[in-house]
Amino acid sequence: MRNLSFFLIGVFCSLIGNVAHGAGPTIVQLQTNLGTIAIQPNFTQTPVTANNFIKYVDSGFYKNTLIHRAQKNFVIQGGGFDKGTGQYKSTPFPAIPLETNKGLHNAKGTIAMARTDTPDSARSQFFINLVDNPMLDYSDPNNPGYAVFGTVTKGLYLANAMGNFLTFNTTQLPYNTAGNLVWVETTYKTTLEPALSRTRILRSGVGTVTSSPAGINCGITCIVTKPNSGTLQLTATAGAGWVFSNWRGDCQGVAKTITLSMAKGDHNCTAVFVIASPSVQ
Repeated sequence: MRNLSFFLIGVFCSLIGNVAHGAGPTIVQLQTNLGTIAIQPNFTQTPVTANNFIKYVDSGFYKNTLIHRAQKNFVIQGGGFDKGTGQYKSTPFPAIPLETNKGLHNAKGTIAMARTDTPDSARSQFFINLVDNPMLDYSDPNNPGYAVFGTVTKGLYLANAMGNFLTFNTTQLPYNTAGNLVWVETTYKTTLEPALSRTRILRSGVGTVTSSPAGINCGITCIVTKPNSGTLQLTATAGAGWVFSNWRGDCQGVAKTITLSMAKGDHNCTAVFVIASPSVQ
């Protein structure tokens, strides 16, 4: 069995509750710098594990955490290391009991909890199965497997792309062709509403983002909900002494104005502004 516990003990450091649910299924959107991966937790078969994941989402724990492991045709893993320091991130909640042998399998497109060799040790770290991994399922009490608690409903192609990235040296820390690490910028907990499209904006640096048709005026209003048809145009405007650099998340590129298709569903985007050099000012 491939080991899914070694990143839980700090190898990377040398490199750098119950919730109320609405009528629709609960969806967690992981906004990475490359785009959104949406997860539907399974509260019926794995209530402890699913609600533990929601606790970390609600607490903001996953903000700016790395996707610190990528293995082609196996898994990507995240939820444990701080992007800014590269250090293991201390978890605020206790370890949970292992929920395996519940009828769920480590199939392609599922999400499960990482743990140490001790069965009841999962906390914050999760992994997404890029292929069917039956060797990670419950076999017997001596091989209890890893707890699957949900499925990827959007963005599996991103997870697969991350699995194909190059990794640093002997670690499994992935980076893209531009040399950038992969991280979770923020998370959103929402409900599945297929007829609607939400656009959410984050800003890095000083500037504003507006939309046409009107609705986004960030930083006053940084989210708009519209029917899932038509388009939405976003324009990034830098503040004094700053310049627009690029978009991250579901918006990509360096053009200040971009157009989104509402038919594609939710968009979670970050507008990046950097301090202008003297020659630019």
